[in-house]
Amino acid sequence: MKKLPPPIVVPTDASGTLAVLGPVARSSVVDAVADRLRNEILAGRLAAGSRLPSERELSLALGVNRLTLRAALARLEAMGLVTTRHGSGTEVAAWRERAGLEALPMVMGSLDPDEPAWLELLTAMMEVRRILATEAVVLAAVRHTPEDIAAMRQIAEEQATRLHDAQAYARGDFAFQRAVVRAARNVGFELILNSFARFPEEQPALVAALYDNREEAVGFYGALIALVQSGDPEGARNALRATFTAMDEEWLARHGHRSGGDTATRRQAREAREADRKSRPSASSSTSSSPKNGSGGGGSAKKSTKSSRSK
Repeated sequence: MKKLPPPIVVPTDASGTLAVLGPVARSSVVDAVADRLRNEILAGRLAAGSRLPSERELSLALGVNRLTLRAALARLEAMGLVTTRHGSGTEVAAWRERAGLEALPMVMGSLDPDEPAWLELLTAMMEVRRILATEAVVLAAVRHTPEDIAAMRQIAEEQATRLHDAQAYARGDFAFQRAVVRAARNVGFELILNSFARFPEEQPALVAALYDNREEAVGFYGALIALVQSGDPEGARNALRATFTAMDEEWLARHGHRSGGDTATRRQAREAREADRKSRPSASSSTSSSPKNGSGGGGSAKKSTKSSRSK
């Protein structure tokens, strides 16, 4: 397995920093400059605390003019990757302490999927996403309106027409998640979701892998709608926590990242789904509009352990 190269500690003098940079392609502008510097920072080749060279030196090293460089540095500062102080120049920031959740896909994009750090970040992303999905359903169970349920059902039905296209299906999945988050009446959750909703455009290869089992996953929307309608937040939390964990473990195993999901976790997921099914005898009829042969409620939840990422 490919290993990450050890971070290069960059000295504060200009010559040390310029040594790791080279001219960008002539057709590239602000995005390319920002991407180049961002990747160097996230990979550790521009170390936290090191001072960047002057604008003149950096623009010459990158082969761009100063206006382009300033625009790129402004983007990096907005991301929390650098700090600029008047009279002191620009310094590389400790991104783990300053950057937001949007840095997660950026760091993943700068790594090779064979690298251990990439898998670590993917696992972190899955953990954040399933917590968001679970707690959004929990809040939506007590705050939803009939209009929220109607919006969820419409998106769930439309997902059945997107099975042939992973990117379109992913965008629909995020639309469903947004409907749940809005039903939760928590703007903070919606802002967190924004960091994931850009994945179809920014990480198409990863999205295609994450949504690799769409035919099985599509039936799970009905189960989620049933949990929201149940008005039982604690029951929803117990059912989804184990189910989502098992789904992620099975996806990792299916793609060769782990030897298999945790046996206890899978058993807990099965028990939670069975208990939920028995406690909601009418769930199937209440979600009959969901796709996948009209199945919903507990039946869809049972199928969810085979799916990859329909959260």
